[in-house]
Amino acid sequence: MLSAYARFIVRHSYLTLFIIIVICTLLTVVPLVCHNLPSFSEPIIGFETRGTNLADRFIAWENLIDETRPSRRLAVNPKDIEDQIRMNQTYHNKIRKDKSRSGRKHPKKQHHKRKKNNNTFATTLYRSPELNTTIDHVHWSYGKNVSIEDENAVFLKNHTRKQWKSLKKLQQIPDYVFHPNYASGVCGAPATDYAHLVVTSTDNKSMLSFENVEKVCQLQSLLMELGEEDYNRLCERSSHSEEMCCPIWSVPNYIALISGKNSCENLTRGDVTNVVNILKKCAGYFHNFTLMASCELDRCRVPKYCSQYDAVYNLLFYIIDSDAFSPPTFSETFVKNVMIFLPLPTSSTVMPYYMKLQGSTLHTSYGTLTIPAMELGLKNALFDLWIIEDTWLIGLGGFFVFICVWVYTKSILLTLLLFTAIAYSLGIAYFLYVYVFNLEFFPFMNLLVIVVVIGIGADDAFLYVKVWKMVSKQLIRDNVVVDENGLTDIKNVSSAGETILIQILEETLKHSVLAIFITTLTTAVAFFASYVSYIPAINCFSVFAGTAVLVNFLLMVSWLPVSVFILDVKLCINRWLILSSISKAIYEIGGDIKVILNRFIITCIMRLHLFFVVILGAIGICSIIVVFYYPGLQLPDSKQFQLFQTSHPFEQYDIYFRDKFLFERFGRDIGVGSRMPLRWIWGIKPIDNGNHMDPFSKGKLIFDDNFSISNPKSQTWLLDFCAKIKAQPFYQSTLGPLLPNCFIETFKVYMSRRCIDNIDKINRTPCCESSQFPYTKEVFDFCIVEAMESLYQTSRALFMPGVAGPKFMRSSYPPTVAAIVVEFESVVPYTMSYTAMNDFFIQVENWTKQELETAPLGMRCGWFLSDLQFYDLQKTLAGGTVTALLLSAALGFIVLIPSTFSIIISVCALLAMMFSSTVTIAILVLNGWKLNILESVAISTSAGLAVDFSLHYALSFTNASGTKSSRVKFALSTSAGPTAAAALTTGFAGIFLLRSNLLPYSQIGTFLALIMSVSWTYATFFLCSLLNMFGRNSLKEVPTEERKTVSRVSSICSAVPNLESHELEHLADSNRTNITHSHSPSSISATTVVLHDDFENSLNKIEKKPSVDLNID
Repeated sequence: MLSAYARFIVRHSYLTLFIIIVICTLLTVVPLVCHNLPSFSEPIIGFETRGTNLADRFIAWENLIDETRPSRRLAVNPKDIEDQIRMNQTYHNKIRKDKSRSGRKHPKKQHHKRKKNNNTFATTLYRSPELNTTIDHVHWSYGKNVSIEDENAVFLKNHTRKQWKSLKKLQQIPDYVFHPNYASGVCGAPATDYAHLVVTSTDNKSMLSFENVEKVCQLQSLLMELGEEDYNRLCERSSHSEEMCCPIWSVPNYIALISGKNSCENLTRGDVTNVVNILKKCAGYFHNFTLMASCELDRCRVPKYCSQYDAVYNLLFYIIDSDAFSPPTFSETFVKNVMIFLPLPTSSTVMPYYMKLQGSTLHTSYGTLTIPAMELGLKNALFDLWIIEDTWLIGLGGFFVFICVWVYTKSILLTLLLFTAIAYSLGIAYFLYVYVFNLEFFPFMNLLVIVVVIGIGADDAFLYVKVWKMVSKQLIRDNVVVDENGLTDIKNVSSAGETILIQILEETLKHSVLAIFITTLTTAVAFFASYVSYIPAINCFSVFAGTAVLVNFLLMVSWLPVSVFILDVKLCINRWLILSSISKAIYEIGGDIKVILNRFIITCIMRLHLFFVVILGAIGICSIIVVFYYPGLQLPDSKQFQLFQTSHPFEQYDIYFRDKFLFERFGRDIGVGSRMPLRWIWGIKPIDNGNHMDPFSKGKLIFDDNFSISNPKSQTWLLDFCAKIKAQPFYQSTLGPLLPNCFIETFKVYMSRRCIDNIDKINRTPCCESSQFPYTKEVFDFCIVEAMESLYQTSRALFMPGVAGPKFMRSSYPPTVAAIVVEFESVVPYTMSYTAMNDFFIQVENWTKQELETAPLGMRCGWFLSDLQFYDLQKTLAGGTVTALLLSAALGFIVLIPSTFSIIISVCALLAMMFSSTVTIAILVLNGWKLNILESVAISTSAGLAVDFSLHYALSFTNASGTKSSRVKFALSTSAGPTAAAALTTGFAGIFLLRSNLLPYSQIGTFLALIMSVSWTYATFFLCSLLNMFGRNSLKEVPTEERKTVSRVSSICSAVPNLESHELEHLADSNRTNITHSHSPSSISATTVVLHDDFENSLNKIEKKPSVDLNID
């Protein structure tokens, strides 16, 4: 097959290249033109679990809540269904009436002049053709109220409005509107929707000291002046007619407000001291919830100075960190951090202001004040901007690899063609991703595949070009005849005929394709192994990365051979014209360095192999302890996914400063310290029938056909179930009425009322005491609707609608109960601790399963749910990452066995691979990495990426013969240089990413640089030392006839697959060959090759180098 493929390339090289270019171009362009390009405006989308037991419940719960919207299938209040039916009937009747009128012929309209009247009156314009108006009566209905005024009055009003607008324009300064640093309470309290910055001091003084208050006042003035027209355009105003922006909410302005000053610039030291004393006196009222918001309206029983302007409440709740004035003494006056609220919205609209702030020195410090953190609502928008801008770092790494390939191949055209193939591999992978795998979601992590494919593509190119050179030189040398007459160089090898070209290409493919396939397979398997994860972003990344690696392999065995053949044979471009003496110098220096390093490494392994086994083995064992025991893979402890470097102000706010202020703690739906809810759902199946690879696909709600709460047995069981809940240790008793929590209890109380009302004499039968619990199905279905309507008419002081209670089907009339939710509060506080949440879930889940075993058929399919999304993510990361890591290692071991045909060699290589992976992970763990989404991908693929170097040494050792020491020397001499250069190029491609502001870029760069260096070290020193200790001797001999003529290439190239990339040897390509045809029928080859003497001398010099002396006699 390879022979036919090689013959086709030789005979139709240009056609082959043209076909490949056309196909690749079409597959690359189609998704870019016909499909929407990926957007990264919401980078954390897809970082949740899908497909787990809990994830299915979360999706079903979201669908249940979504179905209770007015336009959906369920209703929480049966009266909404009746109102909707009534509105639909009215609408249809109106449409029918309008259609009947539209068929009539209307008489010609007569235009009557309207009498002028100074009095005004209102009319209502209906959408119907008839105008329902009266002179003395205002008819209120659905429609548009229009006032008909006197024409003079209208003219006067318009004229006055125009004059007022002109005066307002005259008051404005066209160039710049200066906003004084004033203090006022007209804009109310600050809110999380406003941009806010954390300010702290470096001089260890309290932020309530007079000096720091003065500096903060000056700082906020500069913050206003910095924004110029952007600040004026975006700022919040007290009303639309106001030209002045709202004042900044800050410590200096509130002190000025309390002190009766109109600006913080007029504050005195006494004003600051007085406010500190007021805060000390009022802190007790604040922390016992006596002092609340809007106490200025005399709603709170606190001293007047505590409630004035709500300043004290706002200072303690929004502005000052929670450590100051805290219980029990309330005497701590040292304030470390304060907040500045700007009247700017927290949205992407403030991006211009942020860019100006970032370009100034204010974003870092102002004197002794620093702004370590801020929240502007720009995190996702800035990430979307920077993820494109920072691609220049990926380009820089690619340029480094480009230079390496250029220097090695000495052909800029070949290098350009190689990188074109790499680009095509990404484009074709995207085509398959979109149209074959039908995946719409494209997470930003997929961009990181670019770095991996560049490294793999370059390594494959190095390997193929090296094998091409080795095979072509050997075949030519084996067919040399020396002509006594002087020969001149010829410029086209193809004049020797196509036989030798086919042989060169066939032998090159035979030995290079195997090595490229093995390295491709191990890398692709490592990526595809991550598909076992239950996180959509990781699944999509594994599919795209694995596909890109496989497509790159196909191009390396199709595009690359054709390109090399055309450039070296057809075009025969003199590559030395470009690099000239620079390339010669590099090769001479590189060759000397290579020889020295090879000898040094071989000497170290031969003499210190026991030392390397003990030391590196001990480090590997310690790494296993670090990774799996202590400190172990730390699970994430924050819901906030980190997008930027830890030093970035946005990340500083989320990581360190968010929990230091009370408004952030109490402003969340559920936060650390809040009680975990207890929810049980019946009538809905916990099934996620959406596309798990698409976070936007949530599927549809699936109802439980067996569910029946109207059955008397179901009513009795549910009442007992609610009673048992209150007896459990995880139940938190709550004061006050719990009307909807377990609706069957409330419904039973409702049904115990008298049948005849003593006042209005209404007969309530059967929804009264005449019906005994449990109620018949007919009574339950009828009365539950009336009971829920009555419940929703209850005062909001007693009942606040929530998620608990029955859900009614809108399509049925009268409404029937389709699902129910029972909800209580637990004693367990919400925490990021995986252990605490795991204990809570297991306890409640086991109890629920035990109770459901005794439930009647209609209630047996209930399920428990709480706010456990983050716990499920932690659980998935902990289990899925280890599973993917072990799967990748197992598949790598499976690849090793048929490649080496030796259990001993495979086990030694597996041990080196596992130690490489665990040492890399241990270094990352000790460096503070936590097991989040991107870290999980890196760890799970580490084994697959680490096996490549061990595989090359194992193959070299397998193909060598002689004693185990000579086999180790052979493996080191042939593979140490190429693997080191491969690690160098891929590692440097990752190092360039370390300068990125984005954490994912820097993390993948750190991982690549680390895994390359560690895996090369263990493959070279640990694996070779093991082979030197436990390897076996090989006494295989090469047959004599295989050393002759062309067939000799088989023995020569037996170790070529181990010559993986980057070994920069000086080859005799600078001397051109002269080839003539031999017509002797006894010739083994169809051609006879004649070389210059200097070419023969060059080959003799090369043979003296141990790294290329591949003959084993």
